Amino acid sequence: MHFPSLSQWWQLELPGYKDIREIISSVSVVEETDSVLFPADTTAAGRAAGTEKDTLACNDHATGEGKACLYPFVFPEGKDTLMYSFFRYARAGGDRRQPVRILHYGDSQIESDRITSTIRDYMQKKFGGMGRGYIPAVPASDISRSFQQDVPAQWVRFSVQDRKKDSITHGYYGIAGAFARYMATDAADTVTHIGLMPVGFGYRLSRSFTHVGFFYGNSRCPVSVSINRSDTKSLRPVPLLSSVCWEFDCPQQSLHLSLSSRSLPDVYGITLDGASGVAVDNIPLRGSAGMEFTKIDRDMLGQMFAMMNVKALILQFGANAVAKYNGNGDYYAKLMERQIRTLQSLSPDLLIIVVGAGDMSQHSPDGYVTHSGVADIREAQRKTALQCGCVFWDLFEAMGGENSMPSWVLADPPLANKDFVHFTLTGAKIVGELFCRAWAAEYRKFLRKEQIPLAGGNK
Repeated sequence: MHFPSLSQWWQLELPGYKDIREIISSVSVVEETDSVLFPADTTAAGRAAGTEKDTLACNDHATGEGKACLYPFVFPEGKDTLMYSFFRYARAGGDRRQPVRILHYGDSQIESDRITSTIRDYMQKKFGGMGRGYIPAVPASDISRSFQQDVPAQWVRFSVQDRKKDSITHGYYGIAGAFARYMATDAADTVTHIGLMPVGFGYRLSRSFTHVGFFYGNSRCPVSVSINRSDTKSLRPVPLLSSVCWEFDCPQQSLHLSLSSRSLPDVYGITLDGASGVAVDNIPLRGSAGMEFTKIDRDMLGQMFAMMNVKALILQFGANAVAKYNGNGDYYAKLMERQIRTLQSLSPDLLIIVVGAGDMSQHSPDGYVTHSGVADIREAQRKTALQCGCVFWDLFEAMGGENSMPSWVLADPPLANKDFVHFTLTGAKIVGELFCRAWAAEYRKFLRKEQIPLAGGNK
């Protein structure tokens, strides 16, 4: 006897789910080796000039010609060159003393470096750079595909999202909205460590680093810190924020920090980077709708942006706003505008890209259909982003539009989990490459306008 699987029943009874085969077949999900979608110019001349092969195989989605596989960025009216300042800065190597930094903020959809890792790999192949970027001393979750952390239990994570639960009364949470504090067991408990080890996954460029940044504050006593059991530095006491950097002559793949002090400082995070190029940081805020930025001390946040050379933000929220949708998209738009205006006040030349809410499903008598709050939240994000002078990228349309999530769940292999909200690792890679495709299209326009030759002689 043969019984159809659950997925077969769904496909038989609900033939209206979107056909996403064209979208999926247009991208590569190869995690390592050279990027299939965005092959870089590996010649010395190409690296020096920052040239790029014009290899996007599909025509502009907006024209309706060719495969519908390019979902472009949307710009405020008359500001279609909004990204050009970043392109010029990144091509010039920034200030050549540290990487140009892009912060990818999001909810649980980007946890474990999902989506971010693909974006980082493209950026580092295009503009140079290496390393995983920012890493918290104590992770929000134990799931990571790129590194394993060795942190004693006495290190406790304090998050701006738990502000009402914790005894913390200040807003000094740092760039990721969280810090780690060592809770000593007794007066003699003055020595500890923080370790990071690779786990064998991830893109090649992100596995190694030559520059380590250590960001700390609320330090009342000198702190002795040694890295990889050798180079030792003495950290001065600081009330708010300071940092120290180590430089290695050859790439490293693991990190061991030993700390000793009568009173250990709060640790805001560690950066694993190259000497220059681009760094892309993965900063997930599980359960967040993106409303925490105004709860972090603004002066401290601005100071960290300057110290870390932050030049661009990717804001990928919306799923939690959809899940808690109360029928008032305008209210969400007002809250979101306040967050964006706060971030813009930190740096006058900050590029912000808002990623709209993707498709999410809710169960109905007709099967799994797009959640009723997706349309309003997505429109609020689009409208607010453009009003604030930001770039908008429509993840909902890139996924295939209405009722596309079931097709991601039922794909072989699955591209989304059975909660009909979160992408699988494979699905996250596809989303990352679709985002990079939109970025590459704008970068190609920039090269043409600046009359910079594309690799291979294409104009």
